[in-house]
Amino acid sequence: MLESEDAQHASRVLRLQPGENVTLFCEGEAYAAVIDSFENGVSVRVGEKLKSPEATVRVTLYQGVPKGDKMDYIVQKCTEGGIHRIVPVNMPRCVAKLEGKDDKKRVRWQRIAREAAKQAFRPVTPEIAPAVSMKQLPALLKEHQLVLAPWEDEHSLSLRSLLKEEITDVAVIIGPEGGMSEEDMAYFRESGARSVTLGPRIFRTETAGLAALIAIMTLTGNLE
Repeated sequence: MLESEDAQHASRVLRLQPGENVTLFCEGEAYAAVIDSFENGVSVRVGEKLKSPEATVRVTLYQGVPKGDKMDYIVQKCTEGGIHRIVPVNMPRCVAKLEGKDDKKRVRWQRIAREAAKQAFRPVTPEIAPAVSMKQLPALLKEHQLVLAPWEDEHSLSLRSLLKEEITDVAVIIGPEGGMSEEDMAYFRESGARSVTLGPRIFRTETAGLAALIAIMTLTGNLE
C-alpha cells in the first residue's frame, strides 16, 4: 500500500490504472510491481528486485550558501545528477547566512529533493543537512576518502588525475557567488582538500557543483 501522497500522485497526476506495471522504490531498493487497485489508497503486487540506479560513488556537496532561490536549483539538479548529500556552508564571502533560521528552508529543500528523486527514478532521496560554519567543516571533511575544491585559480590539477577506481566517497566544496579566496583555499587544504580545475571556463555557484558532480559520475563509470 502506497502512502497517501504517493497514492494521490499515482492516481491523479500520473493517472495510472489497475494492471499497469510500475517501479516501486522502498528502503533504497527498486522493485518491479503491478497496480492492483485504487481502493483505500493504492495496492500493488511487488515482483522482482531490480538493479538500483544509485551511483557506486557517494558524492557530498558542501555548498557555500548562495543568494535568493539559487539553492532550490542546486538541490533539484544535483539530486537528478545523483548527489548523496548536500551541506550548506556559511563561508566568508556568503552574502546570505543561514545560522539559526534555516529550518523552513531545509524543509522546502528536502521536499524539492524528494520530488527530484522521484522524477529521476532514484530510490534514495539525498539528505539536506543543517548549515555549518567554516569551523565545523574540517571535522566533516575527514569522513570522506577524497575532498575536492574546484577553484578558478587552479590550472593544472584535474578531476581525472585524482579519481581512482577504488574511490567510493567524494566531497566537493563549492564557494558562493563571490567565490573562494586564497585564505579560504588554504584553510580547505589544511583540512585535506585538493584544489582542482573544472577547465578554462568559470561556472556560476549554482552550476559549479552540478558540473563537478556530472564529471565525477562520468569518470567513475556511473553515466555509462
